[in-house]
This record gives sequence, structure tokens and C-alpha cells, in this order.
Amino acid sequence: MARMTRSVAAAFLLLAAWSGTSAAQPYQFAIVPPTGESPFFQAIRDGCGERARELKSVTCVYAAPGGAEARSQAQLIRDLVKEGIDGIAVSPETMPDVTTAIDEAVAAGVPVVTFDGDQPRSHRQAFIGTNAKDFGRTLGASARRWKPKGGRFLIVTADPTLPNLAERIAGVRDALSTGWTEAKTSPLVTDGTFTDAVRMVDRALAGGNDIDLIISVGAWPMLAAEEWRALVAKYKQRIDQAQTVLVVADALPAQKALVREGLGHVLVGQRPGDMGVKAVDLLVDLKQGRKVPEVVYVGFDTFTRLDLIKAPN
Repeated sequence: MARMTRSVAAAFLLLAAWSGTSAAQPYQFAIVPPTGESPFFQAIRDGCGERARELKSVTCVYAAPGGAEARSQAQLIRDLVKEGIDGIAVSPETMPDVTTAIDEAVAAGVPVVTFDGDQPRSHRQAFIGTNAKDFGRTLGASARRWKPKGGRFLIVTADPTLPNLAERIAGVRDALSTGWTEAKTSPLVTDGTFTDAVRMVDRALAGGNDIDLIISVGAWPMLAAEEWRALVAKYKQRIDQAQTVLVVADALPAQKALVREGLGHVLVGQRPGDMGVKAVDLLVDLKQGRKVPEVVYVGFDTFTRLDLIKAPN
């Protein structure tokens, strides 16, 4: 199989150079996120690289949209196929052209799996991620420790029409269906940037003392770490006394550090590294003609400050 040409490979970050073994055919797989800047997708990249190093016969390539050539996700997928990639794991943007590019890759004999976000209408062969509704239920239920009698809650989200976010929101509401009332301004919808998510939380806290619980169904606000610190300092007494409980999705290292400092109450973390590992395993199976499950859930974990002080890693 032809390896990727220098002109295409130069745009990608190689995580593990394959050495080849007598036990396995060498493969080159691509991780294609919607953006390369997110620590969440970088953790998936790292999981792929870790598994690649274990297998020794696999190379992981991190191919994010944008860059000097300003390529879209759909164009990246098409370029990877032309350059002879062996398999693709993609977190698909919700654009028709991305679905078409996935279908074209599969038709060309390149196995494709999705991760984190799914595109079940495409011909992708498997999805790797989190059961979004159960994840939302856990986000909601985690507040019971501080607010056993319930109260008023508000959800912060990015585009609520995205299937995985819609399912998380539904799960939160399901968990808080008894004893809780959702604020009329909920959900607050961010533009997807970290700083705007902080502004949304600030807006919720500034609205008055009647909000007992704020749940961000994505990691966004805590990924603007300095802005988050300034926000919590602004409402320090209210948060220290858990008058308003802050629950945030995901548990990336930067988020854990903030909660360990007392700058939040609960993290419910997906396992992005495991998604990267599973992507490699499924693509190897598909390349070798084995059947794979259509949906693979990797689970999630709940962390409070006490949990993180006891087990800092």
C-alpha cells in the first residue's frame, strides 16, 4: 500500500512511527476531530498513540481541519483516502458533505468509525463514545449530595440540536424531574468557545441567588482556566458554601486541577483516552475482516474535590 506523500503527511502530527512486526501487517490510521485545539480530542489522539505503540504495527495520524491549507473535515477525509490511509476515526461535523465523504471512504474500501459524535445516517461501521443520556442523568444526579431537597437548576450547552448534547440535556432533565425546577432562561446556549461558556455561567450566577445548580453539559467553561478562576472568585462565598453547585462535564487534567482547588463541585468525566484505544482496535478488526459492534460505549467517571484530593491523578 502506498504511504502518505510528504505534502499531505507534513500537515499531520504523527504519534507513533510504525516499526512493523512479523505478527501483524502495518496499518496507518487517522484520527479526524472537528477541531485540533480541544484538549478532549487531544486526549483521544494520545489514546490512539498509546495503543499504536503497544501494537508496534500501527501508526496514528492526527488530522485536524484548518491549518495552512484551510481544509474542511470532508476534504481531509477525501485527501486521506487518496493518500492511502488504512482506516479513519472521525468525530463528524454536522454537515452533509462530511457524511458524503464518510460514505465515499467506505465505498473505497477504507473502514470508518466515528467517535464522541456520531453520524448514524452515514455508512460508518461503528460508533465509539459515551451513552449520552446516561451521562446527562449522572450529571444531574451528582447534585443530590449537596441539594437533597432539590431546587432551581440551569443548563449551559453549546448547540442543543447536536444529538449528543440533546441527549445529555434530556438525561439531566430526567434525573432532576422530581424536586427540581428548571430556570426559564435554561438552557443558556454558548457559541462553543471556552470564554463564551464562562460568560454564560457568569450570566446565570449574576441573575440572582435563586439558582441552586448550574450544569454545563460540556467542558467548555473550565477550559478557559484563568477566566474560570476569576469567575469563581467573583462568587466565592456562594460557591464555597454550595449555595450554587457547579457541575461540569468531562474531567480533563486542567479541570481536575480546578476542582481540586475548590473551583467547582463535580466533574463527570468521559474517557477520551479509551476512545482512542478503541478506535485502533476496531479499525484493526475491520481491516482484518472481523465483525465489530456497531456501538461501543467506554463509560465515564464522577469526581468530587475530595475524590481528587485523595487520588490526585
